[in-house]
Amino acid sequence: MKRIMWYGVKDVRLETGVEIPPCESGGVLVKTEAFSVCGTDIKAYNAGNNRLTHPQTVGHEFVGRIEESKTPEFKKGDRVVMAPTIGCGECYYCKIGKRNLCAKPRSIGFQIPGAMAEYLPLPADAITGGHLVKCPEDIPAPVAAIAEPLSCVINGLSRAPVHKMEDVVVIGLGAIGLLHAITIRNAGVKNIITSDFPGHKTDIAKELGFTVVPPDELEKRYRELSNGLGFELVVIAAPSQSVQELAPAYARKGGYVSYFASLPPDHEKLNMSSRMIHYNELILYGTSDSTPLHVAEAVKLLSARKDDFAKMITILPMEKWLEGYQGVMDMRYAKVVLTP
Repeated sequence: MKRIMWYGVKDVRLETGVEIPPCESGGVLVKTEAFSVCGTDIKAYNAGNNRLTHPQTVGHEFVGRIEESKTPEFKKGDRVVMAPTIGCGECYYCKIGKRNLCAKPRSIGFQIPGAMAEYLPLPADAITGGHLVKCPEDIPAPVAAIAEPLSCVINGLSRAPVHKMEDVVVIGLGAIGLLHAITIRNAGVKNIITSDFPGHKTDIAKELGFTVVPPDELEKRYRELSNGLGFELVVIAAPSQSVQELAPAYARKGGYVSYFASLPPDHEKLNMSSRMIHYNELILYGTSDSTPLHVAEAVKLLSARKDDFAKMITILPMEKWLEGYQGVMDMRYAKVVLTP
């Protein structure tokens, strides 16, 4: 088989002629249909990741079919996607259903071989933990491959009463920003403002029918764009220190601010007005990863709005993985899906 392996910073290789891995006892072997490039994969390429055991097959966003099963839960031919962070099942967080916050997690593409390969072996605890989710046939493979990042967006939005809101802004129009905008629209929000610098990603947002405002204009017009009050929810999908510091100012009193995008360790500190947060009764929250329940919700949404999600995807063969990485870094692509 073929696989994409991380050996170190700027040392990622496409390997061919690799022996197909065996199916573990209690686990499954998945033949992948498509896998997508995450910002985390690109960060690991450029700067490494302390969670990575190397060399390691990269990738954690995929769709595929069961090739071999050693568990009664799945049979050959079942189409699946996955919540890739496998909880220990024993810690406090796993026991309350928040496996994404597990104290001792293992994730495919990090501690466990990842999905950027023609075949993906999954261990027994991926099955017993319910991490594999069946995927219907009506979703094209490139769209189904983004179930995992969409599930993370669904997790983040579940922290606020989005379905009751009228005015929301999404700052940053990479893949995550676009996924947020589509999901928020599906929740029934009428006034969705998106913000980023002009380019391919803002073109996609406009094609999808979203209002796009450049960042400097947002700073000047945010009240005008939100019925004079500020936004009920501010979603930060931009890994920018200055953006994250300024974002709470766009929220109305009693509003929510979602810190979805993470910052690098050397730029993680923010300088903000605690008085504004205090007196405006703002709710600032973080969000990370997702659970199998969020993945199941993502599958339903992908099926309902598959044409919208398809507009943000660029499909490349896995041999052009570096072109995919570079295209995202150069902002020529929003979301890249690779096919084996």
